[in-house]
Amino acid sequence: MSTETQIASLVQASNSLTNAVNGKIGSIDARMDQARAEFDQFRSLKDVVGEAGAPGTLLMSVFQGLIWGTGAPYDVGATGGMVATDLGSSMNVYAHFKLPFSINTDDQMFWLNVRGYSYGSSLVLDETFAGYVYSPQRAVLNQSCFGKFDPAIYADAAGNAVCRIKIPNVYVTSLRIDTMQIGRYRSIKLGDIKSKLSLSPTVEF
Repeated sequence: MSTETQIASLVQASNSLTNAVNGKIGSIDARMDQARAEFDQFRSLKDVVGEAGAPGTLLMSVFQGLIWGTGAPYDVGATGGMVATDLGSSMNVYAHFKLPFSINTDDQMFWLNVRGYSYGSSLVLDETFAGYVYSPQRAVLNQSCFGKFDPAIYADAAGNAVCRIKIPNVYVTSLRIDTMQIGRYRSIKLGDIKSKLSLSPTVEF
């Protein structure tokens, strides 16, 4: 066998091996994508109480976080869905939760419950919000809020629907948000809610 033939055979064998490896990598990547999708589905359903997609079904812990402090007399810190924010004070802090709905484009009813414990305030959090984001009237209609942390619903200048609570002392405040499937309207899911902390009763998202 000539040198040229041997080299050609080696090149062909190398190419075959490369193609086989690339095929395996593609297969592994596809399986990883499938596994991620399966995990995401599991995560979205594992905290469901009731029949998924049915009215009245609860989606638990779609948002959760901890506020260590927002300034004097405490250090600034937050984890989870809360964002560490230096407000210069940890007293009378507003926590704002932006919903995935806009008064400019959406027709959505919602219900959510914020629960937790504010150590600094020596109070249990149990705030409930409900309303109807209705774009034809550019408003959140038939609002209902219940709780002792001054709960309120408003829309910012961009039209985002926002739920808000006022925490007397945010030092070590832990919270979670559960939502309910209302009628035929879409549910609020994990990752849909964003937060901001401020000393003012309204913010812009």
